[in-house]
Order: sequence, then structure tokens, then C-alpha cells
Amino acid sequence: MSFPERRTALLIHLALTNSDCDIATIRLVYQYLGDADVIPLLTELRRERAFTFSHSLRTMKFALIIARRMDIDLRECATLCVGALLHDVGKLAVAAHILRLPRQLRPVEIDKIRTHPEAGYESICDKRIFGWNVILDIVRHHHEYLDGTGYPLGLTGQRISLRTRCVTVSDIYSALTENRPYRAALSQDAAFHILDEMVGLGKLDGDVVGALRKGLLAEPIR
Repeated sequence: MSFPERRTALLIHLALTNSDCDIATIRLVYQYLGDADVIPLLTELRRERAFTFSHSLRTMKFALIIARRMDIDLRECATLCVGALLHDVGKLAVAAHILRLPRQLRPVEIDKIRTHPEAGYESICDKRIFGWNVILDIVRHHHEYLDGTGYPLGLTGQRISLRTRCVTVSDIYSALTENRPYRAALSQDAAFHILDEMVGLGKLDGDVVGALRKGLLAEPIR
């Protein structure tokens, strides 16, 4: 493993340990990452889209908080972690300047951003590893909403797995509480106000949002 890839692996390990992730789950996460040989891809994400890589680490931490509150088992926690780490790798296929625009995006720019779930799926769909389909599901569908208004396929209700729902909520909360080129980070209360509104509109799973809220009250993110 090259030095850049070792650094990527170390940053992932640090995020996992800072999230109080147990050793068995960490081993499973690295088994998936190693068997699928995706550390080089994550290294490219870290080097070419540093903010997106950091966002993915935060999304993984929030997904772990949800998993603990929902009593999700060991292997499911590992797939959640890997799915969260890889959920935005498709942004490597989106022009960097679009991701850094200091304003709200125009429709044509939004359309380009919305290609990233399929691009991410295509970049890792050739792996032949037990359990990898679960991770592909997260990567491809983390922008789907329960009411069918998400993308890329407009899935509804139970067609969206619990694992994907967990990463979707984690992704949104992470994005809302980060500084973005076009706005400052929102407070925890403001972020949950938006999440609660989305639950009320039938877009997000209320149990998952509730698990994140309870988890953050019990174990603030580091």
C-alpha cells in the first residue's frame, strides 16, 4: 500500500475509533475495503475532492450513531460504514468547480450533481464480494426519498432499505451542519428542524431521524 493510501486508511481508522466503533466492526470494514480494493478510490476522493472525503467521514460517524440506537448488528454496521464512506465517490465524475460554487446551483448544475449516485455505483459495481450489493444499494440510492421525489430512480417506501435510509439521514445532517461555499453551517437545532419537516412531508424515516437525535444527545460527535 502506497503512502497516500496508508494515510487514507489511517484517517478512516481514526474516524472509526473516534466514533467508539468496536474492533470487530472495524475489522469487517477493512475486510470490505481491502477485498473490494477501494482504498485507492477513496484516496483519489481525498486528494481530488478533500471536502467530499471529509463529509463522507462525518456521514459515516452519524450512521454509526444511528446504528447503535437502532440495535443494528455487527455486519450491518460494517456495511453502513463502507456505504457511507463510498456514498459520494461519484462526485469524482462531477467537475470540481461546480462543487465549489459560492451560490445556489442553477438547474443545469443541479442536473450534473445528480449524476453522482449512478456514477458512484458504476465505479464500484464490478466487485464480486459477499455483501457488496448492500453497499451498492446505499451508494446508488442515498438520495431517494420515501415519497418517491428523490433520485435517480424515484423509489418509494419499503423499496428503500433501512441501511440506505440511515445513510440518507446521516448525509443530510452532515451536509446541513457543515460550512458550504454558499452558506454557513447550521446549528444542530436548525438542522433537526429541517429533518423533522422532511419527516412530516413523508420524505425521511422518522425512526431514523429520532435515533440520530437521541444518539447525538447521548454521545456528541467528536
